[in-house]
Amino acid sequence: MTGSGFGKLSSAKLLAAAALIAISSGAVVGLSVGYVVHYSAPATRTFYLFDGTLPFSERTFYNIPHDTFVPDTITVDKGDHVVIHYINIEDVSESHTFTMDLPYTFDATLYRNATQQGVVGTYPNVGNIVLSQGQNATITFTANWAGTFRYYCAYHQPTMTGYLVVIG
Repeated sequence: MTGSGFGKLSSAKLLAAAALIAISSGAVVGLSVGYVVHYSAPATRTFYLFDGTLPFSERTFYNIPHDTFVPDTITVDKGDHVVIHYINIEDVSESHTFTMDLPYTFDATLYRNATQQGVVGTYPNVGNIVLSQGQNATITFTANWAGTFRYYCAYHQPTMTGYLVVIG
């Protein structure tokens, strides 16, 4: 009976071969896992957007309050489908717009109230929508361009400005 070929190898050579196999296997697994961890497929990202007011005590220009967007930054990955539920929560009769700079446009559904009862209108492929006090708009688009893009209220500049950050 003949012995296996491993009997002719020294312990040092067997250890070196085992180490080489372990390193190679680890590299293959590590690269595979690294690709999975770093890649994220496009997803639907949902945000809730409200209007807010900065607590400044000084008078405002033409009595326009210091309104803001809350949140003022929305971050998504390139390719994501973005859904924004924008609710005008003013306690006074004051309208706001949701306006986006080009190249972005969006589809919007405007509802009579914050609980999305009573559709006021649907607006495909627009860059601006006006919400009266208490109204809610569902705004949808796909984040096709990477970069930072402004969204704002056309009535309350410069404070009511936010940014869409698209990573990719």
